[in-house]
Amino acid sequence: MKCFLPMSNLDPELIYKTAHLARLTLTPKQQQQMSQDLGNIFELFGAINQPEINQLDPLGHPLEQRQRLREDIAHTQDLSASIAQNAPHAENGFITVPKVIE
Repeated sequence: MKCFLPMSNLDPELIYKTAHLARLTLTPKQQQQMSQDLGNIFELFGAINQPEINQLDPLGHPLEQRQRLREDIAHTQDLSASIAQNAPHAENGFITVPKVIE
């Protein structure tokens, strides 16, 4: 399935309709330039779709650099007392808030 328009479908009427929808007023010279620019963009999309990348290994980083990682160590802490101490209102270890639903 192709997701771009071939350059032959970039007629002036299509450029005019697109500019109108985007609320742009283009001179004929600007329409010609827009047609060329959009054609170049669609050709780039076509070039991006061409390579077969299924057989390539994924890259972690293009420069083969390694990320310095720290060791993943789990720490268990009971912070409920300090959280309740900093809360405006706490009761039985839970933070209480004003009732908002009747």
